[in-house]
Amino acid sequence: MSESHHLFRRIVHSMAWIFLVYYLMPKTILGYNRAILFLIIVLIILSFESIRVWKKWYIFGLRDYERTKIAAYAWATMAAAIALLLFPMHLAILALVGMGIVDPLCGETRQHVPRLYPIIPLIAYFLLSIIILNLLTGYELTLLLVFAFVGSIAAIISEYPKIVFDDDFLMVIGPLVALRILEYLLI
Repeated sequence: MSESHHLFRRIVHSMAWIFLVYYLMPKTILGYNRAILFLIIVLIILSFESIRVWKKWYIFGLRDYERTKIAAYAWATMAAAIALLLFPMHLAILALVGMGIVDPLCGETRQHVPRLYPIIPLIAYFLLSIIILNLLTGYELTLLLVFAFVGSIAAIISEYPKIVFDDDFLMVIGPLVALRILEYLLI
């Protein structure tokens, strides 16, 4: 992959937060619930992706294997839809921002300083978790630390598998599920 492709992918990854515009939209737009309109946008993206895979279209920034498989942006779109529509806002924000920042950090750390992988991404997700959850919840420090620890571990473990699901999907869904279960158990 050329340097421009690599840089483009990293920039696109870091923009996962763009889905959070959903929370800034009014609850109804032109008489329609924002969730319905968001699902329509998701369906348009996934329909385009279906056609792209079927026709084997190449889009700048895709990896070679993505020519015939679902691309990372489509996986991230599906994960964002699940996060925004089915999970509490504080967890959705953490999962999407976490994937957008920490997934590229995982790749860069593995490539440039492999001896510090997964330490740097774990610390980054941990700190990000504390900041976001502290801003968006009333959790006391002990709970913040537990949630940050569990979220970090879930995110980094979710980044590993390269089987059926892309890590752009798993790095959102893994922490979401782990943290939601933890909320049910502790709160």
